[in-house]
Amino acid sequence: MAGAKPFLETSLRSKLTRYILQQQMVELVYRDASGQVQVVHSRIRDLFTRPGGDFLALDKGVLLAVDHILIIDGQNLNAY
Repeated sequence: MAGAKPFLETSLRSKLTRYILQQQMVELVYRDASGQVQVVHSRIRDLFTRPGGDFLALDKGVLLAVDHILIIDGQNLNAY
C-alpha cells in the first residue's frame, strides 16, 4: 500500500466516522494492489493512520488504504 497519503480532509473523515458510528453496510469501490477495480459490501469498523497513510478496517479483518477507495455508497471520493 505504498504511496498512501496520510491526513484525510476533515469532511471525508467526518463522513467515514458517521459510517463507523451507524454500523451500516456500505458499498466500497476501490483499486487493489494490482490496479484492478474491486467492489465490496461491508461495515467500516475503524479509521486509523499508520505509517504510509490512512486506512479503514472493514468486517472480517480487511484493511483498505483510504486513497485506494474510489466510491463509497455511490459517492465519488474525488470530490474530497
